[in-house]
Amino acid sequence: MRVFKLSIAGLIVLISLTSFMSLHKYYVSVTDIEYAKETKSLQIISRLFVDDFEEVLKERYVDTLSLGDYSADFYIEKYFVKKLQVTVNKELQQFKFIGKEIDGDMVHCYFEIESISKIETIKVTNKLLFDTYKSQQNITHLKINGKKKSFLFIKDKSSGLLKL
Repeated sequence: MRVFKLSIAGLIVLISLTSFMSLHKYYVSVTDIEYAKETKSLQIISRLFVDDFEEVLKERYVDTLSLGDYSADFYIEKYFVKKLQVTVNKELQQFKFIGKEIDGDMVHCYFEIESISKIETIKVTNKLLFDTYKSQQNITHLKINGKKKSFLFIKDKSSGLLKL
């Protein structure tokens, strides 16, 4: 009878362990782009998982990099310039890296595009983390002059256009 109890207990442990192994990890980022009329600027906040973003930066730049270090800012900006593009009225914009904030398992990256007086069209290309994670999804929310639009970008469709 005792052998039978151990077998049932062993089976329960085995089922529990294998069910956790089948959990799928999701790869997602969220970027908010909002136009501030009073400062004539686009304010951008991107939120990514610390471990995913850190891994990408380590693969691309420095294998000892830690997002908590001030020195990571250089590589964050360098990566974003290549992977997040904002085109206003058919003109590619340059953004300024403001800083980052780590909040638990998320990193919030702050950027600004200055001197935007009028927006007729805005195109966003968001390829963050696509080069490392095939199942990466990037949600991008635009809030421009009271108009809201959200995009879900995947590897094969990484751009969206909003006409105002």
